[in-house]
Amino acid sequence: MIQKNGVVIRILEDWEKTAPPKHSNQWKANRSAMELARAWLPCVSPCFPQEVAQVLANHAEFGLIQQWTAEPEAKFSFDGLGGEPRNSDLAVEAVDQYGRFLIAVEGKADEPFGDTVGGTLASALERQLKDERSKGITRVQLLVRALFEERHAEEPSLNHIRYQLMTACAGAMCEGERRRVGRVVLLIHEFSTELTHDGKHELNARDLDNFVVRLTRGVVKSVEVGLLYGPFSLPGDPLFSNNTKLFIGKAARYLRKPANLS
Repeated sequence: MIQKNGVVIRILEDWEKTAPPKHSNQWKANRSAMELARAWLPCVSPCFPQEVAQVLANHAEFGLIQQWTAEPEAKFSFDGLGGEPRNSDLAVEAVDQYGRFLIAVEGKADEPFGDTVGGTLASALERQLKDERSKGITRVQLLVRALFEERHAEEPSLNHIRYQLMTACAGAMCEGERRRVGRVVLLIHEFSTELTHDGKHELNARDLDNFVVRLTRGVVKSVEVGLLYGPFSLPGDPLFSNNTKLFIGKAARYLRKPANLS
């Protein structure tokens, strides 16, 4: 069942009304917000979208899904600094033979994963010049300490890490801890459509790889579609404990019309 604020979502119009994306122009065919809704709405518990079920089925620490509920545009707080909480495109709490777990779904067409850490810090510094009470720099520092360890020479520098992936990961881990689940999955659900470009998909894949390489200290060097990686143990402090297992995966749905070969 998919619901938001007690309202059960059954059709696209329900989703748009109760859980719209941040900007109204993001809600259109062939873009991630609407295509994520199209992918999940036909699914009735315990079934997942086929490509998502495949990702979980390929990992030994996940079993046959027994039931699930989901909330679009779920707010995940990961620090006590105030401001707008982190929005997860879809938060799915599921049960399998091993117990409860949380999937934090990030829907992507070919939109980038936001700014880099370097760009985010520069913006935070500008805000602090206007208002010395701004906590943007502190937030970046907390995220870095919770997610990463000292860099090895062969690992990507923080300047090449996308900030959105950091907040998505920390938000999911903190929410998993609040819900007292033992497993958290950060899942990228990608859509290739008539409005997306392969070059942008490739850039997103590279950015995801950079993030995972740094997060896992090079244990995982690339995230392949259809696979789930982990479990990983993160430093956690000062944002969350390191008792929850983290898994990262990527599902993809290809929606482009076949080329006319005649």
